[in-house]
Amino acid sequence: MKILQGGAPKCGNFWLYQILQQVLQRSGHQIQSFIQRQPIYELAKAWDLNYPSQASIDVLDVTDLQYSYRISSIFRMPVTDLQEYVAQSDHVWTHSPICKRSGELLSLFDKKVYIVRDPRDRAISAAKYYTSEYMLKYYPQEEKDPQRYLQKHFKELMLEWVWHVYDHLRLSKQYQIHIAFYEGFLLDFQLELERLLAYLGVDLNEEQRTELQDAMSFATLKSTNPKHLKKGQSGYWMDQLTDEQAEQAAIIAGPLLRFLGFPVFKGQLMSYSPEPPHQDFEALKQELIASQQPLYQH
Repeated sequence: MKILQGGAPKCGNFWLYQILQQVLQRSGHQIQSFIQRQPIYELAKAWDLNYPSQASIDVLDVTDLQYSYRISSIFRMPVTDLQEYVAQSDHVWTHSPICKRSGELLSLFDKKVYIVRDPRDRAISAAKYYTSEYMLKYYPQEEKDPQRYLQKHFKELMLEWVWHVYDHLRLSKQYQIHIAFYEGFLLDFQLELERLLAYLGVDLNEEQRTELQDAMSFATLKSTNPKHLKKGQSGYWMDQLTDEQAEQAAIIAGPLLRFLGFPVFKGQLMSYSPEPPHQDFEALKQELIASQQPLYQH
């Protein structure tokens, strides 16, 4: 089984990676890695990375012009033969948005899993990450305060999420992409796991599922990855965003939030829906454009 996992940055991608690895291991699937066969891997294991296993993960970047594999923010090389790359890896992680090359990539994997997270929590998490000691080491910038970074970049973080998610939803039926929810794993881990296992065609017994949940608890993962994992909560945007930011989020993402079953305004109960209300993505796109129109009127 070859799995491609995707998601906008800071949407629970690390958690999803660990869950998928656990599922493959506990179901007896062999897991081969491209990066672990490269000469750079032995050197990278000694680097000061964001979490201990980072050097061992097959991360692929995709643009209209090139495929490239990388190790964190430190090392990157072009992929000259995509089919050969996929042949050497059973589990690939990408943050890349949909582009001209995405169809070719998606067609080479048996299973595709895309994780979605509430964009307002994601924006807060991203602001903390981009101003972290680790990121400032490799991507130095003037702004080092998470709240000021969020204030400066909130609009672009929300827009990035909207079109990253929209495009994957739009292609989900054509390429059989499973949409997983970060909030699902938080609020009802076993239900979200059941959805994932059904899509993968993998059967784990009750004991294996319980053990997997315990291994994947936020407390367990944070203890071994303290620099990368911070909160492991949902809905904290209601307390941390200003009213102006919350209103701007509703303008930028309102139609997509409703499509996914997320609350649109402060004070609403945390929710999500794995069953979309319709499949008319052109209509959804027009709703998003109309909603965002006030951003460009001044």
